[in-house]
Amino acid sequence: MFNSRSAAAFGLEKWMTIPTFKWLTTSPMLVKWEFRTPWGICDLVGVELDQSRVNARISNGQTQTIGAPSRVALLHLIPDVNTGKSVTIEALSSQTNDSILTLRQELDALCARRFVITLGDGSFQSKVSWAPLHRRIVAVELKLSRIEEVVAQARSHTVFATESYIGLPQDKAEQLVNSDRSEDIQRIGLGLLSVNTEKATVLIRAKSSVKPDPVLQMHCVERFWRDGVITSRRA
Repeated sequence: MFNSRSAAAFGLEKWMTIPTFKWLTTSPMLVKWEFRTPWGICDLVGVELDQSRVNARISNGQTQTIGAPSRVALLHLIPDVNTGKSVTIEALSSQTNDSILTLRQELDALCARRFVITLGDGSFQSKVSWAPLHRRIVAVELKLSRIEEVVAQARSHTVFATESYIGLPQDKAEQLVNSDRSEDIQRIGLGLLSVNTEKATVLIRAKSSVKPDPVLQMHCVERFWRDGVITSRRA
């Protein structure tokens, strides 16, 4: 009979998912498995939404998702209505190298979804004063072993996650935290989870040293938005 502390107890990395999912959901988080990123799949991503910001967005009538990453990036270039500034389509074309026709289609979609308004002079303002919508974004990469690989993967997730964790079987995690390699992990800002068949436990708390990309963060959170709307309406 396998010891629940050991890598052999899992057999497959995916068997580590349930105890890790339970750890994530001890906080008020929406969680997705096998979360697709531009560089590959992240095993688990959890997002904690700011409910007051969710409510503000819903009150604006912005219940639809923003759309593709390119549209999220465009929205970030448009000044918010509270700044008193605006931008023309020509200026946006200069910044993005997109054609006026392409931008017109994207801006029409953003206006239809109430994220952008058109002023009398034809310039544009955004209405996303609630952004960012999240409090936390937690990424977890699970491995039975292969430490260098899992560190590289978890490090890549710091581009969008506020906290990025490595999850290892308990015996492997304890070996790692007591090794010289743990200093490197902490210097990078990654966290370490010890996972057994019953639960996941934090051995090193994540503290990302990299400033996340706000466009990637917003696109990530948008993939949880429909769940956020449902949660808000049930509350």
